[in-house]
Amino acid sequence: MTDRAIFNRRYTSFTPGTTQVWLVNGAGVTTSPASTLDFTAGADLVQGEVVYVSGAYVLPASTASGTAPELWSAIGVTSEAASSAAQVGVILDDIAVISSGNLIHEVGLTPGRYYYVSNVAGKLVSSLPPSGISASGGYVALTAVGLALSTSELHIEVQSPVTLT
Repeated sequence: MTDRAIFNRRYTSFTPGTTQVWLVNGAGVTTSPASTLDFTAGADLVQGEVVYVSGAYVLPASTASGTAPELWSAIGVTSEAASSAAQVGVILDDIAVISSGNLIHEVGLTPGRYYYVSNVAGKLVSSLPPSGISASGGYVALTAVGLALSTSELHIEVQSPVTLT
């Protein structure tokens, strides 16, 4: 069984190694908020890009030193590629497909690891070396985006940024 609903909550099966666990995916069927919303792209975006909202647009998020705090506040990951000013779906709380082009220092996700907004706009970085997430590694904040379920699937659960400086 890959998905199930219990106590009005939706769960997704995840098996890291040999132990099956269930991830909570928000409210159940009767009260479920949208897990993907449409926005207007404020730049050319690729599928799987981490974005934040600025006015009526979504733009690539970044936690690089010297960036404005609003860039740290990712809302989700694009579900498709989009040209500037086109509509684009943004996955807010669900499973997103992530390719190697969306990652820094890795060719695929590592199941069981958390991924964060990178200091490169729109990219993700792992929580473990060789990502180099540290106050001295060119980052001003850490914003958790989600947990890797497989080498290409990320369970999106964006957290508030944690300031490192």
